[in-house]
Amino acid sequence: MAAQTKVGNVLGANPVVKFFRELKAEFKKITWPPKEEVSNTTGVVLSTVAFFTLVLWLFDSVFGYILRTVIKYIK
Repeated sequence: MAAQTKVGNVLGANPVVKFFRELKAEFKKITWPPKEEVSNTTGVVLSTVAFFTLVLWLFDSVFGYILRTVIKYIK
């Protein structure tokens, strides 16, 4: 009886072990996309980020120039 309790405590009661077992089981249920799809979507994301970075930089530069010009004329 004591041996069963000890084995049960080691394997069943440890919440960390239980968490990782459930995690492994959940990862087996995931349908992973093909490599080509991941590459394509990564390219789209990086391109979009680069585009909006340039747009924001352009707006910041233009508004900064306008603000400096206005402040220059106010002084």
